[in-house]
Amino acid sequence: MNPSTNLSRRALFARTAATAVGAALAASSASLLGSCASLAAGGPVVTRGRLRHAAIGCGGMGESDLAQISAHGQVDVVALCDVDGERLEAAAQKHPGARRYRDWREMLAKEDGALDSVHVSIPDHMHAPAMIGALRAGLHVYGQKPLTRTVREARAVAAAARGAGTATQMGIQNRAAPYYRQALALLRAGHIGAVHEVHVWTDRPAGWWPQGVERPDGEDPVPSALEWDLWLGVAPMRPYVKGNYHPFAWRGWRDFGTGAQGDMACHLMDPALWFLELGAPRRIRSEGPPPGPDSYPLWSRVHYEFAPTPHTKGDPVLLTWHDGGKMPRTQLDEIEAGDDVWKNACLFLGEKGALLASPYDPPRLLPESRFAGVELPEVEDRQHWHEWVDACLSGKRLASGFDYSAHLTEVALLGNVALHHPHTTLDWDGRSGQFRQAEANRFLHEPYRRGWEVKGL
Repeated sequence: MNPSTNLSRRALFARTAATAVGAALAASSASLLGSCASLAAGGPVVTRGRLRHAAIGCGGMGESDLAQISAHGQVDVVALCDVDGERLEAAAQKHPGARRYRDWREMLAKEDGALDSVHVSIPDHMHAPAMIGALRAGLHVYGQKPLTRTVREARAVAAAARGAGTATQMGIQNRAAPYYRQALALLRAGHIGAVHEVHVWTDRPAGWWPQGVERPDGEDPVPSALEWDLWLGVAPMRPYVKGNYHPFAWRGWRDFGTGAQGDMACHLMDPALWFLELGAPRRIRSEGPPPGPDSYPLWSRVHYEFAPTPHTKGDPVLLTWHDGGKMPRTQLDEIEAGDDVWKNACLFLGEKGALLASPYDPPRLLPESRFAGVELPEVEDRQHWHEWVDACLSGKRLASGFDYSAHLTEVALLGNVALHHPHTTLDWDGRSGQFRQAEANRFLHEPYRRGWEVKGL
């Protein structure tokens, strides 16, 4: 393939990326064409037969994502990036030929033309900058959930993905597991009839990470292996305090994470949007304590109203999110669910019964006495991460690409916005991306720290 024949598309990506990740990223884009071509029926695909992959995040879910992606027989891990040198070294032991970086911006600039794809598996506040940088460089991107930390970021990532046309996928691997697809088959078979109400709940954050707490006092020495300024990234500067942020406790802090709803709704609310094909919510109302200055509350309950779809009955369609151990106990008792109910689940209430779905257990039709003769449908096994790799290689479109994933993330994060206005109904205009109540719009995004600005945000 002659790279000059397709230069304009990739060059445009790299030049646009300059404002997002620094001028160096735009230095050279023609070489990216050495491995990719554009398909009329899909996005750019790898034509060399193997995917040259880089990791942005090598610990935690980054370690898991790297292991899953690299297990595909047509993947070569050529670069690794992590702000934590110990995590980087551990990944390098498994991929000794990969080049190592601490700053993903440097990696994208220096590896221009040597990469086809990246995964972004780092704290929530850095998802959007890294994903947008990679997409504007014309790369295939796998991103951890939630897709972003703010609503406006979700829309910006979706726009960047549309512009890139590359294969994208968010880390909602439960879609590929059998339990959700069995639940979908039961719903589509009409066992519970049209759905009028949905409840979704999680046991997070209790026992997982701190929420409802104040910012810790004092300061500890930054570990020699950790690049603290790079870890903070777009977030405001604050002192390092051991055990409070890196490597995992960041999820409950507003500057870095998205709390229980942001963390788990992308898994547990997914069936509601997916099965019922729900669009943007019309109205949102929260109850419970508001967030503190620095962290999310210990529990929340958020009520959504959606427009009806072909799979629902009544207007509006009601969806309620519960976290911090809260559950729809009244509704569960009415359908004879019993006391031993899953701690993370999605409940569909229909005309003829109810469907209880969880990513961790087989689905249940309730009351069980009414559906005693119904067997679970058989579904095929699927490999979530390898489906994304296959899409990078073939140009096939994915159902959990960033177009859908941005929508799912936005719905979840709108609940976090509502937390700031408890017991107040907020009217959301999905087309404009604004609330009718202007005071709520300031929580759709916060400015980035100087030096980390991203064009369009």
